[in-house]
Amino acid sequence: MRILVATAWLAAILAVPGCASVSDPGWQGQGAEPFDGAREACEQASRQAGGGAEVRKAAFENCMAEKGWRRPQP
Repeated sequence: MRILVATAWLAAILAVPGCASVSDPGWQGQGAEPFDGAREACEQASRQAGGGAEVRKAAFENCMAEKGWRRPQP
């Protein structure tokens, strides 16, 4: 039984590097930086951008795109 569990974990671990880590639904990334780190850096960058909410939102989304993340357009 332990071998079966260990094999399942190993298979899951080997499959993960091909996928990007997402903890916020709606974002997609292929070969992107880890999501949480990108989000944190981009939140900080957007705060430094100043301006109103729209300026900060655009700065955040541009930063995320530079890190390999995008939101699909409806």
